[in-house]
Amino acid sequence: MESNKENVWFFIKDSQQQGPICLFELKKLIEQRVLTGDTFVWNKSMSSWQMAKSLDIFTDSIFESTRIHLLPDKFKTKKEYEEATFPNGRPYVRYLARFFDLSLFSIIIILFVSILFPTFVAEFSNLYIFIISLILWIIVEPAIIAIFGNTFGRAFLNTKIKSLNGEKLNFKTAIKRSLFVSAAGMGFGIPILNFICFFFSYRDLKGRGMSTWDHKIGTITLYGKVSMSRLCIAGCFPMGMLAAGFYI
Repeated sequence: MESNKENVWFFIKDSQQQGPICLFELKKLIEQRVLTGDTFVWNKSMSSWQMAKSLDIFTDSIFESTRIHLLPDKFKTKKEYEEATFPNGRPYVRYLARFFDLSLFSIIIILFVSILFPTFVAEFSNLYIFIISLILWIIVEPAIIAIFGNTFGRAFLNTKIKSLNGEKLNFKTAIKRSLFVSAAGMGFGIPILNFICFFFSYRDLKGRGMSTWDHKIGTITLYGKVSMSRLCIAGCFPMGMLAAGFYI
C-alpha cells in the first residue's frame, strides 16, 4: 500500500503540467489512451520526471491493452477492484444513463409546462416536447455536473465523468461536452440522423474504448459495477414514457 505522498501524481500533457491525481486515475488515463507510455509523470518520491513506461508500477500490458491489469492501491482486494471498475467503452450503460436523465428531465418539463401552459402539452407532439427537453438539457446538464459532479442517471448506473486532473468538470467544459454529445452522439434527437450518430459513436466506443468527445475535450469516463435490476429500471423507464406517449 502506498503512502499518501506516493499516491499523488502529476503528468505532462500538451507541454503543461497537470494534476494532482491518484495512481488509479493515472492508470485509467493510460488505459483509455489519453496518456501513453512516453508521457512524463512525477510524484514527490521521485527525484525527477520519468516516462510512465520506465516505472515498475506499470507493466507493458497496460500500454498494449484496453484494461488495467494491475491492482489499484485504492482497493484492498482484487474482488473489490473487479466490483468497482470495468473495461472501457460501455456504450449501453452510457446510453441508458443519458436516456434515463433525459426521460426524468422530460417529465419535470411536462409537469412544469402543464401547470403554467396546460394547452401547450395538448397541442404539440411528444417528439416535439422531447426535442425541446433535449435542447434545454444541453444547458441544464452542465450546470448539474458543475455543481454536483454527476447527474442522477449516471450516479444510478455507477458512472462518473471527470477532467484529466481527476476533478469534476467546470461549467465551460461540461457545456462543451454536452453540445458535442447532443450533436455527434444524438443528432439533436432528429429521427434517422440520431441512429446514424448512435452507430458511429458506438463504433468509436467499442473500437478504442473512448468516445470522440471525451478524446477531443479531454474528459475521462469511469465505470463501476451495475446490478441487472438497475439496468432494467434505467431501460424500462424511458421505454415506459415512450409507450405512454403513444397511448396518450
